[in-house]
Amino acid sequence: MSLSPLRTSLSCLLLLAAACSNAVAGPSDAVAENPSSINAPGSVGQAPASPTEPTAPAEDVGQVPTTPTPTDTVTPGETPTAEAPVVSTPGQSASVCAPLTSLSSLTGDLTTWLQTAPIALANSGGFKEPGGTELAAFEGAFRTLLTEGPTPQVVQDLAGMGYGVSTFRNATGGGWLVVREQGLLARGGGTFIINLFPARNLWLEAPHADSDEGTLRQTATQLVTLGARALLITGSNRCAVTTASPCSGTTSVCGTKGLRISDAAHYGNNFFTAAHRALRATYPDAIAASIHGMDAGTGPEAAVVSDGTSVLRPESISNRLRDALNTHLVGTKKAFSCNAVDDSGKHRALCGTSNVQGRIDNGAGDACFTEAAAASDRFIHLEQSATLRGTGASSRAVMQALADTVPCTLAGSGLGCQAVAAQDCP
Repeated sequence: MSLSPLRTSLSCLLLLAAACSNAVAGPSDAVAENPSSINAPGSVGQAPASPTEPTAPAEDVGQVPTTPTPTDTVTPGETPTAEAPVVSTPGQSASVCAPLTSLSSLTGDLTTWLQTAPIALANSGGFKEPGGTELAAFEGAFRTLLTEGPTPQVVQDLAGMGYGVSTFRNATGGGWLVVREQGLLARGGGTFIINLFPARNLWLEAPHADSDEGTLRQTATQLVTLGARALLITGSNRCAVTTASPCSGTTSVCGTKGLRISDAAHYGNNFFTAAHRALRATYPDAIAASIHGMDAGTGPEAAVVSDGTSVLRPESISNRLRDALNTHLVGTKKAFSCNAVDDSGKHRALCGTSNVQGRIDNGAGDACFTEAAAASDRFIHLEQSATLRGTGASSRAVMQALADTVPCTLAGSGLGCQAVAAQDCP
């Protein structure tokens, strides 16, 4: 199996840095930065009129953790101790990989470090909407990063938009590119991680990484364990600002009815969605998994899965994930699918049909206003009880179910995958 252009070039980065040794110095938790308020740059990418609110039940409503079963340990609110990461700046090389080795390098435990990703707090005003021209530029630069690697030009372009690019060598092996906001003018734009040696044609998204408690830790762990291509982490709480999102859909999570523009899953004019578009353009057949949390209450659901639509399709990828979950779940609660005719339950309406990234992947005419009429089977929307977002057996069941649903098709390391040795630079 041939490696993609990114893998072929970026593999060299690890091979040149300490001969790809898995031994690193200590953990590398980073301190989360507090975004400061600045004026929103430019104009909105889309300026549609306000839509009519749907009458369907609210999506993503409530994040109150439920009482776990005796077999599980729920720790969604855990906060890792933040320490300075180990940072090194490799010297230049005469190799063709020289542009890659010029990046600064972080070493440590990636899953722990990612849990300190900067996220603007609720009601902080920390989300600043980029202009349409800047969003297009970011999408183009991120796509170039995926296809050509961190060339000096793309690193410079991203720096001009407030993003730094560095490498991360994980304590357990593997290598990553980290694209994160830097400096004092953070805008709640997000943190994005690219796997240099992916095992699965899958990327993960955490659009409500702090408000859906536990999903930041969960997706960081899934990224490393499954060998996913990438992870997109929101840079702002969905309630960071009070400005209403014009997109269709509704929720009462922020205390008032309606969506807000700081909600990365329900507004498209943000760097999070631009990174999603770049990934989709680069990997058209990859599966994007949007990971969420719900208040399961007394309902029968441990999870609600959808393909981003409510279309009943027996062959849907969401039905496959549901079946895999129910194979591995412990306890009496089960997973339900929005795309299975025989599934019903209290949270059956949590189908992610207003998720902007899902609408993009499913070919909606206007991702802000229009629900997709059909599914591409390239998008998964997963709502989970607090138990599944914890650290016990049910949380491990989610990991295994994703592994079962998205097989090992790439050459990297991942759960249940037999890694192929990385190639050296040509």
